Amino acid sequence: MAFEDAFKYHIDRRNHVMSWQVLDSLTVEDATQASELVKSSLSSLNGAKLLVDNRFIIKNGRPVVFSPEVNAIWEQLQSSILSQVSQCAVLCSGAIMKMQMDRIARASGFIDVLQSFWNDDPSVMKKEAYIFLGISSNELIDRPLSV
Repeated sequence: MAFEDAFKYHIDRRNHVMSWQVLDSLTVEDATQASELVKSSLSSLNGAKLLVDNRFIIKNGRPVVFSPEVNAIWEQLQSSILSQVSQCAVLCSGAIMKMQMDRIARASGFIDVLQSFWNDDPSVMKKEAYIFLGISSNELIDRPLSV
């Protein structure tokens, strides 16, 4: 899957929220490109909130997690943007991904601003994430998915 199809993002300047969806497993090259895109986008937001949607990273009907190499890129990104982010909510594809996201956040120092969410009912975890971020909607996350 092309990067543009696997990684979608949106910036809500009114609420200071950068959101992105990962729709497929990312290669190291994809994760590097995503990391650079996030860094450049955050430069224009003060006290940014992040809304990360990993709910769709599923293969053969089962949730999957990022490779160790991609995890390292996410950890480096989190360390480098920590001072620019006030809150980060991550919607996870399963309990194992939730544990992975929490572990990366602990390693990067991002754990103080990050909350990861997992629930069998996607609408419940989305609502919890919105409450955490103090928002009522998000253009990217609320749109129907067309993969």
